[in-house]
Amino acid sequence: MTDTLLLVGAGLMGRGYVDAAQDLGLHTVLLDDEAWREQHESRVAHFATPSGPTETHWIRGALDMAERHRPQGVVPFAEPHVLAAARVQERLGLPGPSLAAAEASRNKAVQRALFAHAGLPQPDHAVVDDADRAAAWSRGRYPVVVKPLRGMGSVGVHCVANEDELRADLARRDMGQLVLVEEYLDAPEYSWEGLVQDGEVVFGNHTRKVTTGPPEFVELQHQLPYVPADRDRADAQTAALVAAAGIRTGIVHLEYRDDGSALRPMEFAVRTPGDHIMELMCRAYGHDFFRSVIELSLGRTVSLPAGRPRTAGVLFLPAPRPGRIASVDGTREAAERPEVVRVGQKKHAGDVVTGLHSSGDRVAHVLLLADGPADVERAAELVRGEIEIRMEPGTAPAPHPAPGAETPRIAEDGPTIVLCKWRPDMVRALLAGTPHLHLVLDETEAARAAASPELLGAARAVYRVGSTDSVEEMTGVAVDLAVRGVRVDQVLCFSEDGQLGAAQLRRLLDRGGPSAAQQAAVRDKRMMKHLVAAAGVAVTPWASLPVDATFADGDALPDVGYPAVVKPAFGFGTMSTVRVDSAAETAAVLRDLPKPERLSSGHLVVERFVHGRELHVDALWSAGKPLFLIASAYYVPRLDHVATEDGHGAPRTRDGSYILPREDHPELYERLLAMYTTVNEALGIETAVTHMEVFETPAGELVFSEIATRIGGGWVSDMLSVGLGHSVYDTVATGLLFGRVEEAVPPRRYIGALHLRPPHAGTITAMPTDRRIQAVEGVLDWRRAKQTGDTFGFSHAMDWCLLVVLGADTAEEFEALLDRVESELVIEVE
Repeated sequence: MTDTLLLVGAGLMGRGYVDAAQDLGLHTVLLDDEAWREQHESRVAHFATPSGPTETHWIRGALDMAERHRPQGVVPFAEPHVLAAARVQERLGLPGPSLAAAEASRNKAVQRALFAHAGLPQPDHAVVDDADRAAAWSRGRYPVVVKPLRGMGSVGVHCVANEDELRADLARRDMGQLVLVEEYLDAPEYSWEGLVQDGEVVFGNHTRKVTTGPPEFVELQHQLPYVPADRDRADAQTAALVAAAGIRTGIVHLEYRDDGSALRPMEFAVRTPGDHIMELMCRAYGHDFFRSVIELSLGRTVSLPAGRPRTAGVLFLPAPRPGRIASVDGTREAAERPEVVRVGQKKHAGDVVTGLHSSGDRVAHVLLLADGPADVERAAELVRGEIEIRMEPGTAPAPHPAPGAETPRIAEDGPTIVLCKWRPDMVRALLAGTPHLHLVLDETEAARAAASPELLGAARAVYRVGSTDSVEEMTGVAVDLAVRGVRVDQVLCFSEDGQLGAAQLRRLLDRGGPSAAQQAAVRDKRMMKHLVAAAGVAVTPWASLPVDATFADGDALPDVGYPAVVKPAFGFGTMSTVRVDSAAETAAVLRDLPKPERLSSGHLVVERFVHGRELHVDALWSAGKPLFLIASAYYVPRLDHVATEDGHGAPRTRDGSYILPREDHPELYERLLAMYTTVNEALGIETAVTHMEVFETPAGELVFSEIATRIGGGWVSDMLSVGLGHSVYDTVATGLLFGRVEEAVPPRRYIGALHLRPPHAGTITAMPTDRRIQAVEGVLDWRRAKQTGDTFGFSHAMDWCLLVVLGADTAEEFEALLDRVESELVIEVE
């Protein structure tokens, strides 16, 4: 007697079930949407449609078909079909995951309860129906992820960084419904596809995935099979999850993150995995898994793959920006590659895309098959370069970005740039000048970049390395670019760390630039001072202290004079920088000074303290000529903002700086330009953005302190943008790429910035609102670095809080404005 199989849904990616049922000679009946009638009706014994689109319509339709055809097996395809199939399986006593497991697979809160009951590791979480409860639970846990209890394809899944973003996200939802708020796990994401029979896992496959990361986690690539480093641990944990969920028989799709110590489930489903994963499994293992699932549903002996698998993957291609698609080019060329199984399109010319917020926003996909993971990755990279999604010019439709996110404007053409380290504002500015941007990110930067999927996805390639200062890893990046024929025009780095790796890239890619000694000088203050002093520039007396140097009381110390400053040779800002007033203090500091976690080197510099006014001079250079040069003065030297010995507070001094108008200080600008030019020549700086620190002594002498090839930190970028009259990032990008900038148009003659902070360390309990800040006449811009509930300290001067840019037409008005801002915009702590 021929068995009857009821398929609840099939669509496009489930057509393998129809094929396998035919091969098995089954009497197949299919309940599916009307849109799929033409494709499937002629290949099944009976085709029916549900009376409506909801889950209850599918349940009613499946029960009606089961009563009419009395199937021996039932297989669901997608999320809306799971409960319908489970109801039939329970009613007829047929093999299935169990109704309880099916219901749990459709509700993430139930899954969390089951895993908690079983004592399994999982994200910390809360189920809430109220924004205040969500905010109360989330305090101290940011970033957190907000999810609907039901759903698939990353729809409604959003990562938020603070309470304002959380409340904005919840306001867009129907808070009459429960939502899941859980901790964000910063660990690699995978999925597991398993076949289970009578509660026992009979087959398992792990899939590596690439997503846009926070805030919306849209999947961009899958590759399988992935072999975990500890396969036994992973298999044991997936089996425990199956048992905790009460899954009896069928296919299971589990999404998880793995930090190397424990597999932490995101969610599971008892249905066919999406995104073509089932087809990838069939191709990689050379086995019909659709057939295996049908065999499980019928209670038959299940066939399993044998032999060593190949590697299969799928690459999804999003639009480069919101707008109307003009064309999708290169698909025919890509399809001719031997590793490409096929190229498919979900969107075509004339379609409008509003951004990349869920899997439904992706434009095209490419299925790949090769002998190993490296071959699939190589083919995916080539395909990315061949398929180009062109957008119509003009105004893009209004996107729905995450709070604070904007879709980047991407140039049609431009030079090829490699950017080391993640600077989102700089990435956005560079993309406006060229589409040929390659990124090199270390592990920490990659995690931050994941919060800006629009920017990350616009890059031509993203290289992830353990450290951008690793010679081996950066050599690997350079070689890959070279053998792929990518001719790089410039290698840029706007961070202190990463300069040595960028120099390695330049040398290997034959891009010229400073010598090894000169490049080292931009990171190592000792070489910097050595070369600058040799060029005839005034430098305060200094000495090098080797790693782990210690001196007993009475030992001879380097004689630079007192007071002196001890600082890391490779440091930046004022991290681990200490003023000492005697040899005894110096010896004590050398014993106790901790090496900052961000630094690999423990080498130190001791230098004589310079009395006088501290300046910072920010400039953009092209072929040795300044495109802009802006001198500013700190209200007080930066060291005055470091904590006192008890670590609780710094002297209550004004923190920030102000631009010195060139018309008020023409002679000073001339002297600074002469010094700057000499320093640049000594260090081999020709085309770069630079931030130089200089002291002006009471006698008027200019003494060089240090220089960095980056935009100044803290408030400096905000102040420069106001002073230039346009974004400093756009200015720097245009200057570096094309050697030109727009003329500066400052809105006020006197412009400065204040770093507003609490009077002492603690937890922030109140901050000025945006409306309150805006009400102060003369405030031109502001940026929050902390929120209410965050902690603030004085361990170094770079613990930013609230940065405010202000301006006035006269020096007297500017001074009065400083006093008013500091008195009215108060930050409270406890």
